[in-house]
Amino acid sequence: MNIHQRQEKQLFDLIRTATNTKFGQEHEFKKIQRYPDFREEVPISFYKDISNQIEQLKNGSADLFWPGQINHFAVSAGTSGKGKHLPLSNQRLQSDRRFMRMIALQYLKQNPNIFDIIGTHISLPGVLEQKNNFQIGEISAFTALKAPWWLSPLQLFDSNELTNLSFDKKIDRVLEEGINHDVRVITAAPNWVLTIFQELLKKTGKKHIKEIWPNLTLLICGGVKLANYRPHLEKLIGNKEVHFIETYGASEGYIGFSSHVDRDDLKLVTDNGIFFEFIPNPLPDPDSMSIQETVPLWEVEPDTPYALLVTTNAGLWRYALNDIIEFTQLDPPRIKVMGRVSEMLDDYGEALYAYEAEEALQQTADSMGLTVGKFTVGAQMGSEQDIPRHFWFIQTDESLHSDTLDKLAKRLDDTICQMNRHYTIRRENNTLGQPQIYTISQQQVNNWLQQKGKEKAQGKLPAILRKDRDINYFKGFQ
Repeated sequence: MNIHQRQEKQLFDLIRTATNTKFGQEHEFKKIQRYPDFREEVPISFYKDISNQIEQLKNGSADLFWPGQINHFAVSAGTSGKGKHLPLSNQRLQSDRRFMRMIALQYLKQNPNIFDIIGTHISLPGVLEQKNNFQIGEISAFTALKAPWWLSPLQLFDSNELTNLSFDKKIDRVLEEGINHDVRVITAAPNWVLTIFQELLKKTGKKHIKEIWPNLTLLICGGVKLANYRPHLEKLIGNKEVHFIETYGASEGYIGFSSHVDRDDLKLVTDNGIFFEFIPNPLPDPDSMSIQETVPLWEVEPDTPYALLVTTNAGLWRYALNDIIEFTQLDPPRIKVMGRVSEMLDDYGEALYAYEAEEALQQTADSMGLTVGKFTVGAQMGSEQDIPRHFWFIQTDESLHSDTLDKLAKRLDDTICQMNRHYTIRRENNTLGQPQIYTISQQQVNNWLQQKGKEKAQGKLPAILRKDRDINYFKGFQ
């Protein structure tokens, strides 16, 4: 089966399953015969469009978007008391479990010596809460509970126990107990792996992680972009080769993974309960996105930014994710996640996308022989006598002198001017000042996440800071 056939089959399997649901009847699923019919009949949806029905599902309503009742909900943003709560059907949970099997089988196909990973495994899933008639929590917690049975004896901690612990307690357990085990595999968001490594080295006085866990073989990371952390993790590990697998998953479903340990793009999984559509060159405004042209997977082109829509076996129909991806290969499809649709810094007309900012920072740092990791940037105007400027906060392994940071800022400014016309106009008209760059530590980021109530498995530093108090928080360490 080619990509077209596989994805069309996926779509019509979903449509047939949901034909008699309330949504299927409202949108006349019985009459849909071709993909263009589906695109015409079913509108693009955002969370605000389905939030009322989500509350009905949590109150026990059945057969709204998907057959039967929904008893599990994944937190997509915010804490479990706020944010987006997306449905997880039994079929979706089975698909997520199948996705994890794909990762294991693909890794063992490339690295058949299974004894390299027979030892202690550490996983850091999110937290689950039991409500009156449903469970709610991060997708990583549900995935941990659905892990293959044969992994359980290898796990340092029981998954049921970990999903009931706050994140700081999870880290404490790893630091207290993991130090005396032969750890071979770690599964966690890369920002938390970095924290564990830093704290372990501080606790033991060792220089490298290989001195503590000499047989560490594999890191499976998701939730936060691995490329921003990998150079730092490799330096902390030492000169021992460790394999990295990156997963691209969301509360809506698991979408892709690094199927080859020597490549940094991701295999898009096309036969696991998700039908994909794409909006080329998306605008950040949801109202504009909802009327933009969409294309199916078999019509995409390489090196074009796309917003992603998913139709899933949890009852999400043409649901818009907030991610921008690009295709590096079409058959089989492989992607890179470029950033977030809504992550645009446009406080002063500069219209700078987060993925443009990331690309410019990486290019500039490479040209200076510097290694940078995660970053965040915000715009601020100090006073009415000042002009606005961008304030960048970057993580780096090196202690950078103020002269180096000034030079980096000037080169970064030049690089962005070459990439972004709106930014260039503001700089040329002197309505936007030269950026300033500061360094920040992972501990400062962790403290900020804790203050925000985002210290969880997939808690992350946003690429763009929107509020003055957050910009001032990181400025306060300088």
